[in-house]
This record gives sequence, C-alpha cells and structure tokens, in this order.
Amino acid sequence: MKFSEATNNLIDDINSESAIPVKNLYEFSVITEIAFSKDRISEFKDLIFTAKYVKGLKSVLSNRIVNADDFTEKIFDEFNSSLRKFIDLLKNILNDSDEKIFKHFNEKYFQLDHECIVNSLELIDDLSLCKEYLNRNPERL
Repeated sequence: MKFSEATNNLIDDINSESAIPVKNLYEFSVITEIAFSKDRISEFKDLIFTAKYVKGLKSVLSNRIVNADDFTEKIFDEFNSSLRKFIDLLKNILNDSDEKIFKHFNEKYFQLDHECIVNSLELIDDLSLCKEYLNRNPERL
C-alpha cells in the first residue's frame, strides 16, 4: 500500500512533537490512510479517543496494587470493555480494506491471545500520541 503525503506528514509531525516516536509505522499509516481516503474521519476520531482512554485505564491499573476492591475490579472491567471496543472500531475501519491488510491486522491484533493484546496496547500507545497531537493541533483534521 502506498501512503499519501498527508499520512506521511502527519506521522512526521507527531514524531517531531512527541517524546517517543510512533512504533507501529506501517499499521498506523494503514489506519490513517484508510480512514482519510474512505471518509471515515468520525470513526478515526472514535478510535483515537478510545485508544487514549484505554491508555489512561492501563495507567490507572498499573499504578494500583491488585486486590479485590470494587474500584479495581470496575476499572479492570472497563479496561477490558474498552479494549474490545478499540478492536471493534479498528475492524470497522479496516473492514473493506485489501484482504492482505485485513489478514495482517487479524493475525497481529484481533486474536484474543497474549501476544495480540500486547501488540494492541502498543498500537494504542501510537494512536494515543495521535490523539494528543490532534488535541494540540485540531486544524490537522
């Protein structure tokens, strides 16, 4: 898949303004390219918002001692639900993409095994960078 100048510029801008660069360049580029070329900006906004939310929940959970209190359990349930929502939104954006692309995402992100969850959390970090960048630069959308 060839990426547009707009997609490449967005990634360059995010990388230049962030302390950490986008790690999953290919996947981030595919998502961005499809969202913008297929007029799925609204879905893209939902995806990056959900990514930022999941990242925040992950941070809350990682800073807590795991115990049986109701708060931790509710946050964990919300984390799981939001992670599933993230994957569903991503599937929806990629739904009519090239079969090879969808297969790649399916194998790397959509299975509910440990490796795919780790991969999804890394992609969530990348998309959270995008959300933070777009919060500072809303004219870019």
